[in-house]
Amino acid sequence: MAVPRAEGTAGVNESPKRFRARVVRLQRLSSSGYELTFERNGLEFEAGRLVTIHGREPTEDRSYTIASGEEDEHVQILFRHIATGKLTPELINLRPGDFVEVSGPFGEFVVRDVAKPLVFVATGTGVAPCRAYIRTHRDLDLTLIHGTRIAEDLFYRGEFQTCRYFPCVSRENGTGFHGRVTEFMKDFAIDPEARFHLCGANEMIFDMQVLLRRRGVDESRIFTEAYYYRLYS
Repeated sequence: MAVPRAEGTAGVNESPKRFRARVVRLQRLSSSGYELTFERNGLEFEAGRLVTIHGREPTEDRSYTIASGEEDEHVQILFRHIATGKLTPELINLRPGDFVEVSGPFGEFVVRDVAKPLVFVATGTGVAPCRAYIRTHRDLDLTLIHGTRIAEDLFYRGEFQTCRYFPCVSRENGTGFHGRVTEFMKDFAIDPEARFHLCGANEMIFDMQVLLRRRGVDESRIFTEAYYYRLYS
Protein backbone atom coordinates (compact mmCIF):
# COMPACT_ATOMS: atom_id res chain seq x y z
CA MET A 1 0.00 0.00 0.00
CA ALA A 2 1.54 3.32 -1.07
CA VAL A 3 0.20 6.83 -0.84
CA PRO A 4 0.22 8.62 -4.24
CA ARG A 5 3.01 11.12 -4.75
CA ALA A 6 1.92 14.55 -3.56
CA GLU A 7 4.90 16.89 -3.84
CA GLY A 8 8.56 17.41 -4.51
CA THR A 9 11.04 16.37 -7.13
CA ALA A 10 10.77 12.58 -7.06
CA GLY A 11 8.82 10.53 -9.52
CA VAL A 12 10.75 9.05 -12.43
CA ASN A 13 8.29 6.72 -14.14
CA GLU A 14 10.54 3.87 -15.16
CA SER A 15 8.81 1.39 -17.43
CA PRO A 16 8.41 -2.00 -15.75
CA LYS A 17 10.26 -4.88 -17.39
CA ARG A 18 10.36 -8.63 -16.84
CA PHE A 19 13.68 -10.44 -16.94
CA ARG A 20 15.68 -13.37 -15.64
CA ALA A 21 18.34 -12.33 -13.15
CA ARG A 22 21.34 -14.35 -12.05
CA VAL A 23 21.70 -14.72 -8.29
CA VAL A 24 24.94 -13.24 -6.95
CA ARG A 25 24.55 -14.00 -3.25
CA LEU A 26 22.08 -15.07 -0.58
CA GLN A 27 23.06 -13.88 2.88
CA ARG A 28 21.37 -14.81 6.13
CA LEU A 29 21.11 -11.72 8.34
CA SER A 30 19.23 -13.19 11.31
CA SER A 31 17.44 -16.39 12.26
CA SER A 32 14.69 -15.59 9.74
CA GLY A 33 15.96 -12.56 7.79
CA TYR A 34 17.72 -12.85 4.43
CA GLU A 35 19.24 -10.55 1.84
CA LEU A 36 19.08 -11.71 -1.78
CA THR A 37 21.44 -10.09 -4.29
CA PHE A 38 20.95 -10.50 -8.03
CA GLU A 39 22.14 -8.90 -11.27
CA ARG A 40 20.43 -5.73 -12.48
CA ASN A 41 20.32 -6.64 -16.19
CA GLY A 42 19.90 -2.98 -17.03
CA LEU A 43 17.16 -2.35 -14.47
CA GLU A 44 16.78 1.36 -13.67
CA PHE A 45 14.82 2.30 -10.57
CA GLU A 46 14.20 5.09 -8.11
CA ALA A 47 15.01 4.46 -4.44
CA GLY A 48 11.85 3.30 -2.70
CA ARG A 49 10.39 1.37 -5.62
CA LEU A 50 9.89 -2.39 -5.62
CA VAL A 51 10.24 -5.50 -7.76
CA THR A 52 8.13 -8.61 -8.02
CA ILE A 53 9.84 -11.99 -7.70
CA HIS A 54 7.89 -14.60 -9.65
CA GLY A 55 7.27 -18.09 -8.34
CA ARG A 56 6.36 -21.18 -10.28
CA GLU A 57 2.71 -20.10 -10.25
CA PRO A 58 1.22 -16.59 -10.29
CA THR A 59 -0.17 -17.16 -6.78
CA GLU A 60 3.42 -17.48 -5.55
CA ASP A 61 4.53 -14.05 -6.82
CA ARG A 62 5.66 -11.62 -4.11
CA SER A 63 6.79 -7.98 -4.20
CA TYR A 64 9.76 -6.57 -2.30
CA THR A 65 11.09 -3.02 -2.04
CA ILE A 66 14.60 -2.73 -3.41
CA ALA A 67 17.10 -2.33 -0.57
CA SER A 68 20.04 -1.22 -2.71
CA GLY A 69 20.87 2.25 -3.99
CA GLU A 70 20.10 3.56 -7.44
CA GLU A 71 23.75 3.38 -8.52
CA ASP A 72 24.68 0.10 -6.81
CA GLU A 73 26.03 -2.65 -9.02
CA HIS A 74 23.38 -5.19 -8.05
CA VAL A 75 19.79 -5.32 -6.85
CA GLN A 76 19.20 -6.43 -3.26
CA ILE A 77 15.97 -7.33 -1.51
CA LEU A 78 15.36 -8.05 2.15
CA PHE A 79 12.91 -10.77 3.13
CA ARG A 80 11.85 -12.91 6.03
CA HIS A 81 11.62 -16.67 5.63
CA ILE A 82 8.05 -17.81 6.27
CA ALA A 83 8.07 -21.58 6.61
CA THR A 84 4.44 -21.84 5.49
CA GLY A 85 4.83 -19.22 2.76
CA LYS A 86 4.53 -19.74 -0.97
CA LEU A 87 7.80 -18.18 -2.13
CA THR A 88 10.36 -17.66 0.63
CA PRO A 89 10.93 -21.42 1.22
CA GLU A 90 12.14 -21.46 -2.40
CA LEU A 91 14.21 -18.29 -2.09
CA ILE A 92 16.26 -19.56 0.85
CA ASN A 93 17.48 -22.46 -1.31
CA LEU A 94 18.89 -20.22 -4.05
CA ARG A 95 22.60 -20.39 -4.75
CA PRO A 96 24.97 -18.12 -6.74
CA GLY A 97 24.43 -18.80 -10.43
CA ASP A 98 20.76 -19.70 -10.06
CA PHE A 99 18.17 -17.51 -11.74
CA VAL A 100 15.09 -15.67 -10.50
CA GLU A 101 12.30 -14.24 -12.63
CA VAL A 102 11.85 -10.55 -11.83
CA SER A 103 9.46 -7.75 -12.84
CA GLY A 104 9.78 -4.09 -12.02
CA PRO A 105 10.16 -1.45 -10.94
CA PHE A 106 6.79 -0.62 -9.39
CA GLY A 107 5.50 1.53 -6.55
CA GLU A 108 5.40 5.12 -5.32
CA PHE A 109 7.21 4.98 -1.96
CA VAL A 110 9.96 7.41 -3.00
CA VAL A 111 11.52 10.54 -1.51
CA ARG A 112 9.27 13.41 -2.60
CA ASP A 113 11.58 16.27 -1.69
CA VAL A 114 15.23 15.64 -0.79
CA ALA A 115 15.50 19.14 0.71
CA LYS A 116 12.99 18.36 3.48
CA PRO A 117 13.76 16.41 6.68
CA LEU A 118 12.49 12.85 6.48
CA VAL A 119 11.44 10.72 9.45
CA PHE A 120 11.26 7.04 8.53
CA VAL A 121 9.37 4.72 10.90
CA ALA A 122 9.74 1.02 10.12
CA THR A 123 9.03 -2.38 11.60
CA GLY A 124 10.94 -5.53 10.63
CA THR A 125 11.89 -5.80 6.98
CA GLY A 126 10.06 -2.52 6.35
CA VAL A 127 13.43 -0.86 6.83
CA ALA A 128 14.52 -1.92 3.30
CA PRO A 129 13.46 1.25 1.42
CA CYS A 130 15.18 3.39 4.04
CA ARG A 131 18.45 1.67 3.18
CA ALA A 132 17.85 2.47 -0.50
CA TYR A 133 17.29 6.11 0.47
CA ILE A 134 20.56 6.50 2.39
CA ARG A 135 22.57 4.71 -0.31
CA THR A 136 21.10 7.03 -2.95
CA HIS A 137 20.55 10.41 -1.25
CA ARG A 138 23.79 10.92 0.65
CA ASP A 139 22.86 14.36 2.02
CA LEU A 140 19.30 13.51 3.04
CA ASP A 141 18.30 14.81 6.48
CA LEU A 142 17.07 11.44 7.70
CA THR A 143 15.86 10.11 11.04
CA LEU A 144 15.12 6.39 11.33
CA ILE A 145 13.02 4.77 14.04
CA HIS A 146 13.18 0.98 13.52
CA GLY A 147 11.09 -1.40 15.58
CA THR A 148 11.66 -5.13 15.95
CA ARG A 149 10.81 -7.80 18.48
CA ILE A 150 14.42 -8.91 18.94
CA ALA A 151 17.72 -7.10 18.38
CA GLU A 152 19.04 -9.48 15.73
CA ASP A 153 16.34 -8.20 13.35
CA LEU A 154 17.68 -4.64 13.38
CA PHE A 155 18.83 -5.12 9.81
CA TYR A 156 21.60 -2.87 8.43
CA ARG A 157 22.08 -1.14 11.78
CA GLY A 158 25.73 -0.49 11.00
CA GLU A 159 24.87 1.46 7.88
CA PHE A 160 22.26 3.54 9.68
CA GLN A 161 24.83 5.04 12.03
CA THR A 162 25.26 7.76 9.39
CA CYS A 163 21.78 9.15 10.20
CA ARG A 164 19.81 9.78 13.40
CA TYR A 165 19.01 6.19 14.29
CA PHE A 166 16.70 5.01 17.06
CA PRO A 167 16.27 1.22 17.41
CA CYS A 168 13.20 0.08 19.33
CA VAL A 169 13.15 -3.52 20.57
CA SER A 170 9.93 -4.75 22.18
CA ARG A 171 10.89 -8.17 23.57
CA GLU A 172 14.49 -7.71 24.71
CA ASN A 173 16.35 -5.20 26.86
CA GLY A 174 19.73 -3.67 26.20
CA THR A 175 19.42 -2.30 22.66
CA GLY A 176 18.02 1.17 22.22
CA PHE A 177 14.48 1.92 23.34
CA HIS A 178 12.62 -0.96 25.02
CA GLY A 179 9.15 -0.93 23.47
CA ARG A 180 7.28 -0.29 20.25
CA VAL A 181 7.95 2.51 17.81
CA THR A 182 4.55 4.02 18.63
CA GLU A 183 5.56 4.35 22.29
CA PHE A 184 8.86 5.95 21.32
CA MET A 185 7.14 8.44 19.02
CA LYS A 186 4.83 9.75 21.75
CA ASP A 187 7.67 11.93 23.06
CA PHE A 188 9.49 12.45 19.77
CA ALA A 189 10.03 16.11 18.81
CA ILE A 190 8.02 16.83 15.66
CA ASP A 191 9.80 18.96 13.05
CA PRO A 192 7.15 21.10 11.33
CA GLU A 193 8.98 20.67 8.00
CA ALA A 194 9.44 16.88 8.21
CA ARG A 195 7.85 14.29 5.97
CA PHE A 196 6.99 10.95 7.57
CA HIS A 197 7.45 7.61 5.82
CA LEU A 198 5.82 4.63 7.55
CA CYS A 199 6.67 1.12 6.40
CA GLY A 200 6.07 -2.35 7.81
CA ALA A 201 3.20 -3.86 9.76
CA ASN A 202 -0.19 -2.40 8.88
CA GLU A 203 -1.17 -2.11 12.56
CA MET A 204 1.86 0.08 13.22
CA ILE A 205 0.99 2.26 10.23
CA PHE A 206 -2.60 2.77 11.36
CA ASP A 207 -1.55 3.58 14.94
CA MET A 208 1.21 5.93 13.77
CA GLN A 209 -1.11 7.82 11.43
CA VAL A 210 -3.49 8.47 14.33
CA LEU A 211 -0.61 9.54 16.59
CA LEU A 212 0.87 11.91 14.03
CA ARG A 213 -2.46 13.50 13.18
CA ARG A 214 -3.15 14.08 16.87
CA ARG A 215 0.21 15.81 17.13
CA GLY A 216 -0.62 18.18 14.30
CA VAL A 217 1.01 16.49 11.30
CA ASP A 218 -1.03 17.07 8.14
CA GLU A 219 -2.01 13.98 6.13
CA SER A 220 -0.17 15.38 3.11
CA ARG A 221 3.13 14.88 4.96
CA ILE A 222 2.53 11.19 5.75
CA PHE A 223 3.40 8.45 3.24
CA THR A 224 2.89 4.75 3.83
CA GLU A 225 3.70 1.30 2.54
CA ALA A 226 2.30 -1.77 4.31
CA TYR A 227 4.52 -4.85 4.16
CA TYR A 228 2.52 -7.35 6.15
CA TYR A 229 -0.78 -7.73 7.95
CA ARG A 230 -0.29 -9.07 11.44
CA LEU A 231 0.41 -7.78 14.93
CA TYR A 232 3.86 -6.26 15.28
CA SER A 233 4.47 -6.64 19.02
